[in-house]
Amino acid sequence: MTGNASLPSPEDTPATEEAYICYGTIFRAAVKLCGNMAELDKKLGMSATSPIQGHTLLQVTKPEAQYLVTFGDETFLGEVNASLDQALCNIAEQQYRLDFEVFAPVRAIRETISRATKEKDAIVRVQITVYGPRSISQSIGRELSQHKIYLQRPDHVREGADYNNPHLLKLVTNQQPPPNAIVIMEEKAAEKAADETLKNTIADIYSSLTRDKNLQGLEGDARLKTRLLPHQRTALEFMAQRENGPIQDAYRLWQLGEVDGQPCHRHAVTNSICRLEPPEETGGGILADEMGMGKSLSVLALILRTLEAAHQWSAQVETSSSDSWRSRPRSSATLVVASSDLMINEWFQELKKHFDSVTLTALRMIKYHGQHRERDTSALCNADIIITTYHTLASEVSSLKNLMIDVEWYRLVLDEAHIIRRQSTGLYRAVSGIAAKSRWCLTGTPIQNRLEDIGALLAFLRIDPFHSLSIFRKYIATPYEEGHKRRELAIGRFARLLDSVLLRRTKDLLHLPDQQNIVRTIWLSPEERNQYDQTQKTMFRAVKHQHGVFDQKSTLGMFQVQLQLRILCNHGTWQQSFSWSRRKLHLLDEREAMEASLGRDGEKTCSACRQTMPLFGTGSFFSQYEECRHVLCSECVEENKPQGHESQQSKCSLCSSLWNASTTHKRSKHASQEDMYFRPEGRSSKMETLMADVMINIWTTKR
Repeated sequence: MTGNASLPSPEDTPATEEAYICYGTIFRAAVKLCGNMAELDKKLGMSATSPIQGHTLLQVTKPEAQYLVTFGDETFLGEVNASLDQALCNIAEQQYRLDFEVFAPVRAIRETISRATKEKDAIVRVQITVYGPRSISQSIGRELSQHKIYLQRPDHVREGADYNNPHLLKLVTNQQPPPNAIVIMEEKAAEKAADETLKNTIADIYSSLTRDKNLQGLEGDARLKTRLLPHQRTALEFMAQRENGPIQDAYRLWQLGEVDGQPCHRHAVTNSICRLEPPEETGGGILADEMGMGKSLSVLALILRTLEAAHQWSAQVETSSSDSWRSRPRSSATLVVASSDLMINEWFQELKKHFDSVTLTALRMIKYHGQHRERDTSALCNADIIITTYHTLASEVSSLKNLMIDVEWYRLVLDEAHIIRRQSTGLYRAVSGIAAKSRWCLTGTPIQNRLEDIGALLAFLRIDPFHSLSIFRKYIATPYEEGHKRRELAIGRFARLLDSVLLRRTKDLLHLPDQQNIVRTIWLSPEERNQYDQTQKTMFRAVKHQHGVFDQKSTLGMFQVQLQLRILCNHGTWQQSFSWSRRKLHLLDEREAMEASLGRDGEKTCSACRQTMPLFGTGSFFSQYEECRHVLCSECVEENKPQGHESQQSKCSLCSSLWNASTTHKRSKHASQEDMYFRPEGRSSKMETLMADVMINIWTTKR
């Protein structure tokens, strides 16, 4: 492969040699600086200008085993990242000849040089434009995409060279694609392979963890009716260690060491040094057992074990006068955050199942959810267990009186903690600002799509120094993505970190019988089919009206349409008839009552289907309700009209579940809308068939 030699002109090119074209540019290609930093800085200061302002023109060469970015006199700037190096090696093995132009941002590189304290930390980003024969463009495109390297439209193309990107989808129409519309070939296949690699890597890391093998287990409190299984006892010991210590030396992140003859502590992952007392490592962690292994029972056992300690902690008075202006009242409660109101009810069922009657009577339990939730701070501070939802906390973030933020809790537990795997979401911000002595994440899937998923959980837990997601990216996520030796280093660091703060076991510990798969064809009853068809009609009408802006309006996309229909197949006519006020009931993604919006052109927006309607003239048929501020178009009024309540047509049909209660099923003033999710009567053909299969030989085959 050549460096940045000029392209041959058409008249100079022999008939047997094919002229080179521009394939495209690899933007933000990672280069690790090497050599003397002072000399590099001096070299950049003397470098020649390039066609791209603020950049210097370099080249790619391979003097030995590693591909390097070099100056014109072959002075090294740095090594290309592992994935690009491997791709170029594969291309070279096939005897393909390519030409490169490297555009390096001078100012950004000099700033990196001035900040870098270690050579391995000095990573810069450059643009690498690739040239080659037209006949091999597709082969080069496939090779690069297999390494997740994709060519984009270059900022500069050499004079006389055509641009023909192998990663650009060619449309067989007369319409030309937009100039910047780059569609990546085989991107989905490459992403699928990367996802499979990540999945296998995580499985290997989980299997390498040793923490569980070094736990003896703790017995549950005598007030716990249910005897803990061995893996639940070791979970209890792990949680007790992570909350109050002592943590076994082998699993401490700050290890005792020595630097220049002086004692210090060195971090096992970041290798940073602390010459004073290291940060405290207790305060919570992640319980990541697979679903169905009793994570909630382990938490309840921990709550009982620490009841007295929680009361003593909440009774203590802060003695620091310097921070008295920001002091918060302490609560002895464990604040459990569930994914929905239905899951709140599941937690209370667990309490009734596992606690004896005397304990249940003595415990002060609060369901912090709904319009009539507890607002007295003293009552919250004196509680033992408070259960709420992510969306309830998120709704209070912008309120004038956010009680959850104003109190310091003994323990904060996130159920289904992967819900906050994105730091940019309101749900993450709602829980991250809550003060607590201990923080816990319960999730069977701490990593769903990328390593940063668990990085967000570590930031929530405030695991020093990983309370900053950027630190997690620097030492684990980014090296993993760079591949090869850097990936091996990241995997080792990651395993060491997880063994300290996470406990993960699989159902293999339970020795359950092998799974049996039986396929049943279910036919919906006439009532179920009618409700299914009506739901489908209502939802697809909204999709039709809102094509292109559907997701931006926080309404249902096609995925949610299919999801709702699947849920209906499970619940049958037990589920309330679909209405737009209930469309995301199980997640509470939006408020029940949406504000009516006035558009720029004198339009109203239907609160149900989100279709815009003119205020005046043709099509201005809508109803507006003062009590709830909903605005409904004539179609939604008709479709959501409650049966048998003609006398109440003046009421908003979206809010019908609030007033359309039968005389035999009165709604409690403290009940939330989720309490009306199911009807008191109904039928589910699928559940009936399932239960019939479960009941077969139940006394001889089921444990």
